[in-house]
Amino acid sequence: MLESARAKAAAPTFEGRRAWPTLFMLCALIVFSLVDRQVFVLLIGPLKAEFQLSDVQIGLLIGTAFAVVYSFLGIPAGRIADRGNRKILVITGVAIWSFSTIGSAFATTYAALIALRLGLAAGEAVLTPAAHSMIGDLFPPAKRSLAASIYNAATMVGSPLAFSGGALLIAGIERAREGGMQTSLQVWQIVLLAVGLPTVVLGIIFVVVAPEPIRSSHGSQTDSGSGRVVVRQILRHKRLYSGLLLGTTLAAGCSYALLNWGMESFKRDFGWTAVSAGSVFGPLTLVAGVTGALVAPWISARVKSRGRDDAVVLVSMGFIFLAALSLTVGFTQPNPILRLALLGIGLTGTQASSLNIIVAMQEVAPARMRATFVALLYMAIALFGAGAVPVIVPLVADNLGGGLSPALAVVCAISSGVSLLLFWSVRADYQREAKAGFPSVDGAPQWQG
Repeated sequence: MLESARAKAAAPTFEGRRAWPTLFMLCALIVFSLVDRQVFVLLIGPLKAEFQLSDVQIGLLIGTAFAVVYSFLGIPAGRIADRGNRKILVITGVAIWSFSTIGSAFATTYAALIALRLGLAAGEAVLTPAAHSMIGDLFPPAKRSLAASIYNAATMVGSPLAFSGGALLIAGIERAREGGMQTSLQVWQIVLLAVGLPTVVLGIIFVVVAPEPIRSSHGSQTDSGSGRVVVRQILRHKRLYSGLLLGTTLAAGCSYALLNWGMESFKRDFGWTAVSAGSVFGPLTLVAGVTGALVAPWISARVKSRGRDDAVVLVSMGFIFLAALSLTVGFTQPNPILRLALLGIGLTGTQASSLNIIVAMQEVAPARMRATFVALLYMAIALFGAGAVPVIVPLVADNLGGGLSPALAVVCAISSGVSLLLFWSVRADYQREAKAGFPSVDGAPQWQG
């Protein structure tokens, strides 16, 4: 009887009716954080003209400046999320990134744009680690992967909304000006104001709707302790963690290459306008991203139910192989429709392979280190995908000649190929750890409900 009482006390307490509304608010916030981040891609032309920038300077603005801050703040944000008040953390981040976006509309120099981009990164860095930690405590294990998949699917909505919504917004502003609207603001300034203000409203709603979840009490209470504990856990399973991290990072790098420079390549190769490119790329990235985010975990669960403990890695390998073929061939196609079709398949593959591993972190990572592990993963993705790739692509284009499209083909071929090799190299390790129930820090299997 005493053991039963202790087991009951040790079991996690979940938030019931408030879990799903909180999840949907977190989804709304990640969507608008990505809108605020990615809308700059649609504004490459106006920003280059306004501030007299090169492609490399644009890459530094939309990629490297954001990624450096986002990456290195993600780890302390994850540690705070594992131990502190996650609701306050999210609210603070929302305030910082929304006002940075609004402030960007009034920047008068390239340096000011960079500084505000750093503020945007600082605010957004806290959201995903805090969200994954909250999801882990809001939902029981049976629903946790579904909840994490829904959140990851929401991350796929932000870029399409920035592209399609931004295109419609630009078209509307241009029509209003033709109709006699008088304003001293440029189109790019109005766009930044229009995407920044709704985030402020969402932050206020989150304050009212979301609880600070009760933390799960399973596992070692010292799991989220010092950084030495985290390092020790990683070193115990260094082959598995490093392979998953690097493979996921390289797969995500292909997505960033396409999202940051894909539209611009169509504008240059086929003479498309920002409105036409955004209108096409929005639905393309939405369908590809949401499909990849939801289908890969579902297939993994089906394969696992048939006795394959390495299902997650196998499925990710299949999708990144599909992406490698589609993207390498796709960027060389002279027909825009065929190119779009192949890029859509490739983007589905890169998103599916990387997000499948991120969802698996709900099981792979020790419960009290979940936010820290997700932050580590996103740090690597941000440094390479958001930081290096936007600069690597134009640098490769400058050295190869032929424009952006051949450079995109080369970058995606190398990244996806190496990612496939890394996933293959850790498949057996993942299978072995999965059979053992993914031991927690103290060596006991993780709580399964």
